[in-house]
Amino acid sequence: MEGERERLNKKNIPQRERNKQLNIRLNEDEIKVMQKNIKKSKLSQSEYIRKCILEKNIIVIDEIKELMVELKRVGNNLNQITRMMNRGEIKDSKELTEVKNNLENIWNKVIEALKKVND
Repeated sequence: MEGERERLNKKNIPQRERNKQLNIRLNEDEIKVMQKNIKKSKLSQSEYIRKCILEKNIIVIDEIKELMVELKRVGNNLNQITRMMNRGEIKDSKELTEVKNNLENIWNKVIEALKKVND
C-alpha cells in the first residue's frame, strides 16, 4: 500500500515478513537426528525446517569439502605446469600425465559421492 514502508534486506531486496511461530514436540532421538541434519545442511534451523515443509530436497554431500580442496590443488598444479610449459621449462609430459591421473581420481570420487545421494 502507498505510504507503507516495505521491509528490505541488506541488499535492498524486498523481504517476506515471517511473523508466525511454530512450536513442535519431539523426542530425544528425533531432536538428535534433526540437529545432526541441520548441522550437515549448514542451514539455520528455521531455513532447514522451511525447506522440509516446502518439500524441497535437502542434499548433503559430506565429501564435497574434501573434493573441493583436492580440485583446487590439482588446478594450481595445472596452472603452474602450464606456465612452465609456456616458458619452455618442461619438455616431457610426465607432469601433465600426473595431473590427468589426479583429475581422474577426483572425478571418480565425485561420482561415488553423487551415487550416495541417489541411494
